[in-house]
Amino acid sequence: MTIARPAGLCYYCRMDSTDSRRDSRWILTIDAGGSGIRATAVNTDGQAFAMFRRKLSPLPGPDGAVEFDPETVWTIVLEATKGLFLEHPDLKQPDAVAVTVQRATFCLWEEGTGKPVTKLISWSDVRSMETAAGMNRSLVWRIIRLAAGIAGRISGNAFLRAASMLRFTTVHVSCRLKALLDRNPAIREACRDGSLRFGTLDTWLLYRMSGGRQWITDTSNAAATGLYNPFKLKWNRLFCRLFNIPVSILPPVRDSIDDFGTTDPEVFAGVEAPVKALVGDQMAALFGHRCFDPGEVKVSKGSGSFVTINVGSRPRFSPRGLFPLIAWSIQGKVTYMLEGQVASVGTLINWLSSEIGFADSPEELDALAEEAADSGGVIFLPTPLGIRFPYFRSGMRCAVFGLGLGTKRSQIARAMYEGIAFRVREIIQGIEKDLGVEVKQLKVDGGVSRSTILMRLLSASCGIPVLRSPEQELSSVGAACMAGLGALWWSSEDELRDIPLQYEVFSNPREEELFDREYPRWRLAVHLAHRYSGGSRRCPNFTDT
Repeated sequence: MTIARPAGLCYYCRMDSTDSRRDSRWILTIDAGGSGIRATAVNTDGQAFAMFRRKLSPLPGPDGAVEFDPETVWTIVLEATKGLFLEHPDLKQPDAVAVTVQRATFCLWEEGTGKPVTKLISWSDVRSMETAAGMNRSLVWRIIRLAAGIAGRISGNAFLRAASMLRFTTVHVSCRLKALLDRNPAIREACRDGSLRFGTLDTWLLYRMSGGRQWITDTSNAAATGLYNPFKLKWNRLFCRLFNIPVSILPPVRDSIDDFGTTDPEVFAGVEAPVKALVGDQMAALFGHRCFDPGEVKVSKGSGSFVTINVGSRPRFSPRGLFPLIAWSIQGKVTYMLEGQVASVGTLINWLSSEIGFADSPEELDALAEEAADSGGVIFLPTPLGIRFPYFRSGMRCAVFGLGLGTKRSQIARAMYEGIAFRVREIIQGIEKDLGVEVKQLKVDGGVSRSTILMRLLSASCGIPVLRSPEQELSSVGAACMAGLGALWWSSEDELRDIPLQYEVFSNPREEELFDREYPRWRLAVHLAHRYSGGSRRCPNFTDT
């Protein structure tokens, strides 16, 4: 059967389920992303056979603000969970629950009552740009970076070399949390006296699911905050002292697969099951693609686009400033990753369609782009929320170059998709150079991966095959697979590797030469936009990737 799509959702976010995929044993995954919350049922074949989704919209606010009401998010989680059971009344209690979320989105709440005292401040909120700049200018921090750089070059220590390259950005919780506490002295004082708790979105949802009994996060979500030391596997007390953040408000950290308690059926839609996995959404998608070996890469295309590479059991150093993240930890064994981001993809497509009326729908935008044989010289920078690796310029905005009186709407639409493909190419080239590896294929998932023209252009831009996952929601499936390991459905990752994934392969060699010619012009446009947005005269890493 086909699950009805709630009104107002991105058309890419669809899912079909058939009775042949049903299983009396199943895992419930709660997947809380930037644009929606999904409750997904995954069977013992590692397949999602049912899903119910509810749209999630940020609160209105000043330019650069991206916030959500914590209670509203929890209500939507309950609606999605209840909706799953209503659509599929034959479902019984799940064997386990998994939680995967957009990372580095956080709030604070009262320890005794659980009442939120802040909004959920999204990873894509850029209001802390000045705070981040001030943290980077801090004399103490500059001395620490200099000392770490000297010691790192002498010793070859990856942690010291990474610390010497670290630049705080608005993505880091440390910046947004410091800005929040600086604006609200009363909240800072409440943190100091121990009456408030901090939690990223996974921690907040687990706290509510358990009826307030569990206050925990996992290594993948903790590492994504920028407050956790992924090398030493503990909260970074130096950062907390340096930027006046009380370390006491930070939750305990466990492996991604662990015993996170049991859901309370009285508060969680009647569900009573052990929570066996907490994991960040991009890490869950990497796991869902079975990217268990170093060098394997996936790209998740949803609200944003996330290029993620498994770097193995030892963290790797990135000269262009990517700080190592933890993909997952299982029984104390850590798998690391590096990641580059295109901050806005699905949100950009929906904005062009619904907010400024460039097309009536994302379907029409796709169709428009298909009409154009090329972009007609139009260059589109898909940067409404700034640009990250390798430039890290939060103040950049979208820009369009090369418009003429003969330019057609279809060419602008194609240029937008080409811009997204170029950004992915730029990230992959940077990661290849930093790590000394060759990326031979891209595994792709996410709602926007349903755009066939984007898949073709991505293959042409990067010059390698693109493998589109049959499952759109690999974060939901990956988190469920982790919970299945925790529930002893499978004994090892090797058993999961044996479960086939029937990818659709895109290869576009005919257009690779065209993209190679256009790529330098596109990067020059990035350089010009960087300067226009107030960046330095020399665009960082402009000549290096």
